[in-house]
Amino acid sequence: MSEIKVSKEKLYEAIYGKFLSAGVSDIQAEIVTDVLLYADLRGVSSHGALRVSHYINRIEAGGLNLNSKFEIKTIKPSIALMDADGGFGHVASKYAMEWAIKTSQEQGIAVIGIKNNTHCGALGYYSNMAVADKKMSLVFANSDACAAPFGGIKSFFGTNPISYGVPARVDNIIADMATSEVAFGKILNCRANGITSIPSTWGIDENGNPTTDPQKVKYVLPFGGYKGFAIMTLVEILTGVLIGEVYGNNVAPMYANLDKKRDTSSFIFVIDPGMFNGLDSFLDKMQEFIDDIHSQPTLDKSKKITLPGDGSKQRFLENSKNGINLADSIYSYIFE
Repeated sequence: MSEIKVSKEKLYEAIYGKFLSAGVSDIQAEIVTDVLLYADLRGVSSHGALRVSHYINRIEAGGLNLNSKFEIKTIKPSIALMDADGGFGHVASKYAMEWAIKTSQEQGIAVIGIKNNTHCGALGYYSNMAVADKKMSLVFANSDACAAPFGGIKSFFGTNPISYGVPARVDNIIADMATSEVAFGKILNCRANGITSIPSTWGIDENGNPTTDPQKVKYVLPFGGYKGFAIMTLVEILTGVLIGEVYGNNVAPMYANLDKKRDTSSFIFVIDPGMFNGLDSFLDKMQEFIDDIHSQPTLDKSKKITLPGDGSKQRFLENSKNGINLADSIYSYIFE
């Protein structure tokens, strides 16, 4: 399947306009578009423009609330709970992270949970917000069941992504990953782009057998075997059990029952790294740490060790300059 290259400015305006036409307010359309573009610019196409049609389909079916107030209830000075009321997860998560950043400035740390949420896009966007304010962050989110437990043949967990961000004097580290081997959106992106073969560790078919055909993937698998499964379980506990009280296969599916609220949940932790030895000392030591890792010897002498976020920063620069590749089916929908 062919691809079409689009400038970030043109893509932003098209997605933004698409949401406005669907009845989304200016502010919410700006936030959601910004989160989607963040993903596409960094090469995370599974969480970019690919998702627009789904969000609009859910809006039209009544399963995405455009009138949520995103109310935040402060429980303790540094702890809060937001009720997203079925609204855009991107908007809820941005508002929650803004609260956490501001609170960590005052209290040193901040924890906020989000319940009754929907899909919130690439978690790295919110970690990047904290890094921009010289804060460290940890972000968890659960999702509907599409990942089989280790050794299982049927889905129970979502891909349950995790992200963290750490600032340094010059650089930073921003990790953003599913606790499944890949996000299911990556399978969808392979299908949209006509890719016919994938690693057998990505997913299993309807009978529980590993498959290399993206068209046959029924469920994805935890990354790293049992260790990844352990982290996937932790994410579910901190989100679906602790915050949202709706976990695993009780979460409404993303691509079915579009008229229903999804009831996903998130857990956000932010800390001011300057509390212990001072911010300047931390930023300098963190930069020393990053530089030291980058300088470690490698098997391939032409390459250096890369840290989480290094690749996405390079892709951001390239895509900002040269444009973003879209599958022609996605391009046709957004620019129709």
